[in-house]
Amino acid sequence: MTIKAFRLLPLAALCAFSIQAQTEQSAEQRIEQLERQVALLSEQQASTMSDRFTFNGFASVAMQVSDNDAGFAGATNQAEFDNGSLVGLQGSFNVAEGTDVTVQLVARGEDDWDPEVEWAFISHHFDNGLTARAGKLRLPLFMLSDYLEVGYATPWVRVPEEVYGTVVVSSFTGVDVLYDIELDDSTVSLQAFGGNRTVSASKSSLGVETKFRDIIGGVVSWTDETVTLRASYTQAKVNGDEDWNIDGNVIPMTTFDSDKATFIGLGARYDQGNFFALSELTRTEVEGFYQDVDAAYLTLGYNVNSLTPYVSVARSETKDNDERAVDFPINQQTIQLAQVKGMQQALLDIERTSYSAGLRWDVQSNVAITTDVTYSTDFGDTRGGLSGAATDSTIDDTIVYTVKLDVMF
Repeated sequence: MTIKAFRLLPLAALCAFSIQAQTEQSAEQRIEQLERQVALLSEQQASTMSDRFTFNGFASVAMQVSDNDAGFAGATNQAEFDNGSLVGLQGSFNVAEGTDVTVQLVARGEDDWDPEVEWAFISHHFDNGLTARAGKLRLPLFMLSDYLEVGYATPWVRVPEEVYGTVVVSSFTGVDVLYDIELDDSTVSLQAFGGNRTVSASKSSLGVETKFRDIIGGVVSWTDETVTLRASYTQAKVNGDEDWNIDGNVIPMTTFDSDKATFIGLGARYDQGNFFALSELTRTEVEGFYQDVDAAYLTLGYNVNSLTPYVSVARSETKDNDERAVDFPINQQTIQLAQVKGMQQALLDIERTSYSAGLRWDVQSNVAITTDVTYSTDFGDTRGGLSGAATDSTIDDTIVYTVKLDVMF
């Protein structure tokens, strides 16, 4: 028995070694399988995250030059590339079903390419069709407010200065709600919004910090894809503790003290594929020394293959010059006030008509080059609301030449 058991010992050892090898091989296989599963899950998770994130951008490079230093659209008699040149990046992430976070950064040449957060909001789409947003949003004053920075999405080299330049604030921090009503062959869109905005001195054309409080407003629009009609109303309280500082010149008696400001805008667009017409009328009213302005523009264009020639006329005029103007008797006590009032009127009294002709060439589906010539005149008894003309009485009109490249990606 002992000898037989001894003889079987090598066989038992071989079997044990085989079982151990199989066990080790099985463990290695399980580890490899787990590693493959982890890699697959990671890949699926990365793919899912990628599907939940969208990214796009836009850029513009503009060259403009004027025949003088009137200051229309920031142009001078030297060719320059800063005004109108910018780069924008926008990303949106789907946090959960129906909920997204959107951020838009814009770097402008006129601001030394310092990036600024233009949009930063959370939105949620409810099952009943209502959309609510909260954060930093675009102020929806105009028909093209959402595309102010996206030059490719507009027909001009720049939005009409006479209309879009009457308001110094373009965004706010707050909330809005949007709701679309689908009719048989058209859509009615409703929007209500409210919030606040503080414009820093470095970002303000007035050169001082300006606060807009209790901003509330609404927009209603109707479209059947060919014709679009739009109306908007906005009001706010304006505060500013410092006198304006424009190009190093301090303008006395230009502070705001909870002055009520209102804005009314009406817009219409007709687009049947080739021919289009676009027009807006606005009225801006502010209590106190600040001007009340009526403004309007009309643009006509026609698309021929990749070319779109257009013509445009824009007009702005202050309606309260006599109310803001005060006749002071010339004596030692009042001469300074008269000078102050004269400075205010030179900047705030506006009467100006601009005529533009341009040609847009869509080089590719996401690239366009636009050339434009704008002649601004009819200043009347004012300086046209242009800073350069306000300090140079010999300027009574100006011509601005612009070439612009717009890209979307």
